[in-house]
Amino acid sequence: MNQESRPSSLFAFVLTLASFIPLVSQSGEGNQGAFYRDGALVHFLKPTEKKHDESIIMIPGHNLSSYLFLTTPDGRPGWAQAFADDGYEVYVINDPKFDFSRGFDVPGFEDVPGEGAPPANPSAVQGWQQDIWSRWGFGESEGNPYPDTQFPTDHFDDFEDHYPYLSNATTPYADAVVSLLEKTGPAILLAHSAGGPRAVSAALARPELVTGFIFVEPTGPPTESDFPALAGKFMFGVYGDYIDSRRQTGRKEAVGVAAGLFADNGGAAKVISLPEDYGVNGNTHLLMQDRNSDFIAELILDWLDQPVTR
Repeated sequence: MNQESRPSSLFAFVLTLASFIPLVSQSGEGNQGAFYRDGALVHFLKPTEKKHDESIIMIPGHNLSSYLFLTTPDGRPGWAQAFADDGYEVYVINDPKFDFSRGFDVPGFEDVPGEGAPPANPSAVQGWQQDIWSRWGFGESEGNPYPDTQFPTDHFDDFEDHYPYLSNATTPYADAVVSLLEKTGPAILLAHSAGGPRAVSAALARPELVTGFIFVEPTGPPTESDFPALAGKFMFGVYGDYIDSRRQTGRKEAVGVAAGLFADNGGAAKVISLPEDYGVNGNTHLLMQDRNSDFIAELILDWLDQPVTR
């Protein structure tokens, strides 16, 4: 063998060897994978270099699975990857009532662990939600997107296909979040929509394990009765476009009130509106799946890096 051929041959050998190293683990080991915790399927990503003491626990909204944070309808990496790239350990938890016995086909996460999984429900149906085009700001009616919509509506079928199947499990979602917190240790809870009350309930149950919240157009943000239990923590809220037509005005105002409560109780808080504060139009209720999702993730990560949040 001549000298010039050795580097390429060695490189080929390393690539061959690497092909035998599993990237996904079902047992909770490795850089990414999945496990069950109290009947709830949890997907995780671990950074190449961990830079933060807290983990991030992402809580999808009503009848939305971890697909919401792992990928996008047009196939881009999701927020889970963005936060892992920033050095956070990321965990995305599913509602315990979801039945994944039919599989989960997000690339890199296709293997669903068997250990800890609840019994399959052959009669389970998908938890599809009607009228989301107008309610979530995709367009005036199904199949008629707004001209400036940020959601990749040309890939809507992929989003629709990933709605989870619903079982008859009875474990409360918030209890599963508490159980995951007890495994991960201190964490920031990133909650979307109906994930808001689940995040708040979990934090009230184990306040010492929650350092702060990221609320993405949530329902049920903290109220005065949740303090002083949540005193000293931080919150960041983010809103998209078409708030009035989506009938989100009251919810947005409630998040603003919550921000004031955090600030008044020794914490830090900020709420942003993409159209009002950044001149960015067309964002939907699914900010983490919109075409500019990376930009929004960077806004959140930049704020988390500010000393005021710690």
